[in-house]
Parts: sequence; C-alpha cells; structure tokens
Amino acid sequence: MANINAPKIEYFESFANEITSKFRRLQSIVGHPTASGDYHEEVLRTVLRNFLSKRFSVKKGFMYAGPGSVSRQIDVMIIDENCPAAYIFQEGDFAVVLPQAVVAIMEIKTSFNAPEFDQAIENIASAKSLMEFPANLTGIVFGFDGTKPTDDILDNWFKRPAPSSFKGREVNAPDAIMFFSENALLVRCNENARIGPDGKYYHRLSGSDEQNVHMEGIAFQVSAVLAMIINACEQKEFTQSHYFADRQGFRLMQADRGGLSLERFSFGDGKSQIAAPQE
Repeated sequence: MANINAPKIEYFESFANEITSKFRRLQSIVGHPTASGDYHEEVLRTVLRNFLSKRFSVKKGFMYAGPGSVSRQIDVMIIDENCPAAYIFQEGDFAVVLPQAVVAIMEIKTSFNAPEFDQAIENIASAKSLMEFPANLTGIVFGFDGTKPTDDILDNWFKRPAPSSFKGREVNAPDAIMFFSENALLVRCNENARIGPDGKYYHRLSGSDEQNVHMEGIAFQVSAVLAMIINACEQKEFTQSHYFADRQGFRLMQADRGGLSLERFSFGDGKSQIAAPQE
C-alpha cells in the first residue's frame, strides 16, 4: 500500500543532492580530514534542524550519566529541550547532556572503512550503554564515502574482533548503518526480518526494483533515516504524555518503495540468509 502522505521522492533527492554537493565541494579544495569531517557533521546537523520542531535541538558532545560514566564524543545528538535539567554544560553547538534527554544520535564518517566501522559501532554503544533502556535511543551511522559494501566486505567487517564483541548485546549497537554514496543502508531486524530494536541481524533496505536508480535509491535511504529519527522523537513524546500522535515519521518514508534483502549480517557470524517467504 502506497504511503500517500509521503512527499515525492524528488523532495528527498534535493536533500541527497545538497549533502553530496556540499561534501564534495570542501573535499575538492581542502585535503585535511579533520576539517572536512567537522564540516560534514555540521551539514548533517543543519539538515536535521530543518526537519525537527524547535522542541528538539541538534548538537554534538557527550552524554553524561555520572562520574566515570561518560560516552565517547558523539557527532550528532538530538536533544529533547522539554527535559528538565537536560544539560550539564553547553556552549554553542557543543553540549554535555544527561542520557534521558537524548532521543537519537549519529556518527558521521567521511571515509568509511573497516577501522571506521569498528569505531562508529563502539561510539554508538558508549552512548546507548548509559541509557536505562538502550532501545529507547536511536543510533545511526552515516558513512559518506569509502569502501563499497559488498556482501563479502560486510561479511568480513561483521566478523572483525570489535564488532564480534557485540554478539549478544546488539541492543547497544546502531539501529541503522548508511553507506551514502554507495546507495546502501543496513537496518537492524529481528529473526523474522522486522525492523526493530530487538533485532540482531542487519538487512539491506532499498527501493523497489522499479525504482532502481542510483540517486532515487539514495533519496529513499535519506527518507528512511529521517523517518527513524522523527519516530524516535515521537516515541519520546509518548513516554511523557502517553499520547501517540499519528505516526508522522513513517509518512516521510517512501514505504511503497522499500524492501529488505534476504541476505543478512550479524556480529561475529557475518553473512547468512533468511528463508524466502512461501507463496
């Protein structure tokens, strides 16, 4: 069934093109990876600010649960400004925030390779582990460019020592891993290939075969990531008011285009395949 309230795919293509052009522009004139990385983080923070209400701010910094309980530095934190005493410290876009005030986080990798994959997973986990209920914090890895995520590459990455250590504690791992330029998005699913925080498998989420065009595929994935973030904000509202408004997050996603791969990846085990549904 088509998601009739979703904006047309061209709407998300404009954001995908904006991200691409801004990332490429700096890369063409500045070779310094730290400078490029800082700018890329700000580009994505700006995109998110354009989607969220003023209730939710977008910053970078640390989550703090007490002395000795501090996350690694997080590139993007989406913070509920309605949370009392949310901040331990803030200045400009930098903040140290109590875990209960954070609804979603992102790690941004300009050049996505195996060591960056390890680091991104560990950074997300450092934040989720501070939550009373880690599933309540949506964690997304955004890799702009780098290694092409073939099945063989992903099989190898998920079997590396650092990712393998997450076997059995997948609740602290990212909910989605995006390979932006390569038009690939992995989402965490359960045994029945349903997207959710209880899953231990990562499936590719992609547009339908009829829409198998590179930029349309990237735009679809942008819509999916934005939907996940807005759904996290809606879930935060529900925990406070016990009122679930019409699910606006899902309306952003081009749901009629989406499909999950039969191939899946899990920490420590690498690639496997779910049985095809019976006709």
